[in-house]
Amino acid sequence: MTTLLSTSDALVAVADAILQKKDALSTIEISKKGRKYKFVNNNFQRIREEDKHLIVHPEDLSLNLSTVSAYRILDSISSDIFSEFRDVCLTIIGVARDLEVNGWYEEENSSVINHKVSRLEYSPEEREKALSFVQGVTKTHLIQGYNLLYCAKLNFLHTDHHIGTKLEGHYMRNYVQEYFGEEALESPTVLVALKSFVHWANIKGFLYKLEVPNIDISKEEEDSFRRLPDPCEELLCNVYDRYPSGMSKYSLIRKSFDIIADSPFSKLIPYPEGDVFDLTWLYDLCHDIEEDPARYHLRSVVKRLSKHPVNLNELNQEKNANVKSLLAVLSLILNTVGETGGDFLLQNSKIPKFSQELIDEMPKYYKQLVDISDKIEEYRYKGWSPSDIILRLQDKTQKCLYDEVMKMRDLHAEDYESE
Repeated sequence: MTTLLSTSDALVAVADAILQKKDALSTIEISKKGRKYKFVNNNFQRIREEDKHLIVHPEDLSLNLSTVSAYRILDSISSDIFSEFRDVCLTIIGVARDLEVNGWYEEENSSVINHKVSRLEYSPEEREKALSFVQGVTKTHLIQGYNLLYCAKLNFLHTDHHIGTKLEGHYMRNYVQEYFGEEALESPTVLVALKSFVHWANIKGFLYKLEVPNIDISKEEEDSFRRLPDPCEELLCNVYDRYPSGMSKYSLIRKSFDIIADSPFSKLIPYPEGDVFDLTWLYDLCHDIEEDPARYHLRSVVKRLSKHPVNLNELNQEKNANVKSLLAVLSLILNTVGETGGDFLLQNSKIPKFSQELIDEMPKYYKQLVDISDKIEEYRYKGWSPSDIILRLQDKTQKCLYDEVMKMRDLHAEDYESE
C-alpha cells in the first residue's frame, strides 16, 4: 500500500534530494580547454593549485583548520621557509586564522574551501607543529598582514591581478621590503607564499574598507568588515591613483588631452571637426568611473562588485570609433608639435605609432599641425616668448585644443579641485 506524503513532508523530501545532489557535485571535476573546474561554493570554479587552497571550518573554530591548512601550504612551498622567513610565515598563518574566525575570507573563489567540501586530513603531529608555531604571532604580524592584503586588493582593483607573475605594485613591494627585508623582496619562495596568501581574503570586504564606493555587500557583511583593521591613509589615497582594470585607455586619453592643454602652445594646436572627435562623452565617462570605479571593473560582474555593473564589451564596442580617432589625434599632435609636455606618453602602446598610414587617415589635419609647428619653431628661433607667439599666431575663429579641453574641465570642475 502506497503512503501519501503530506505537502510539508514532500517539500522536505525534495529539499533533501536537492542537497544530496549538490553535495555530490563537490566530487565532480570537469575540463574545458585544458583547464579543470570543480564545484566550489555553489558554482563551478577553475582549479588553481589545489594544494594552495585555504581550508576553513567556521562551524567549529576549535579545530583551528585555517592554521593547520596555512601551515601545510607554506610547508609544501618549502620546508625551510619557516626558518628562512619566519616573520613572513607568522604573518600569513596569523592572518589566515583571523580570516577564518571573523569570516573575512573569500567565498566567491576556489582559493578558500570549506572543510565540508574538501576535507583536510592531518596527523596530530602536524596539528601540534602548526599550533606551536602560531604562538609566535604578534599584533605587529597581523597589522603587517592586513596591509599586504590591502595592497593586493588595490592591485586587483587597478590591474585585475593581486600580485602578478612577480611581486608587483609600488606599495606591495615597499611594505614587503620594510617588513621582511630585501632578501624576502627578491625571494621566489616568498613570492609563491604571498601569491597564495593574498587570494584568501575577501575582495569586496577589503575594497569596502578601502572606501571604494558602492561595493555590493550586505548589511551583515558591512557590520562584519567594520571590525577589520583600517588601512593606512596612503593606501586609501591610492584607490584613485589609477582607473579600475579595463578602463586604462579612457584614463590615458583624458590624461593626454589634459597634459597637452596645459602646454604653452595648446591655444595654437588646431582641433579636428566632427562628432567622432567630441570630448564630452569621454569626460562624462571618466567622471562616472571616478565616482563609481567598482561598477566599471573588468570583473565587476564575475566578482559581484557592483549592483549595477557596466557591460564593458558593449561600452568598448560603442566607443571604439571614438577611441580610435582620439588616439590618432593624440599621436599626430605628440609626434608633430613640440613642447607638449607629453613625449613620455608615446611610450604607451595604446598610442598608435607615427606612420604614413596614420597620416593618410587625417591628411588635412596633419598638414594643419605641421604648418603651425613650423611657424612656432620659426618664432622660437627668433627668440620670441610663448605668449608673444600666441598673440601673433592665434586664430580665434579656429577651433583649438585648449578651448575644447577647457570646456570639459568647466563641465567637471569638481574633478579637478583635488588635483
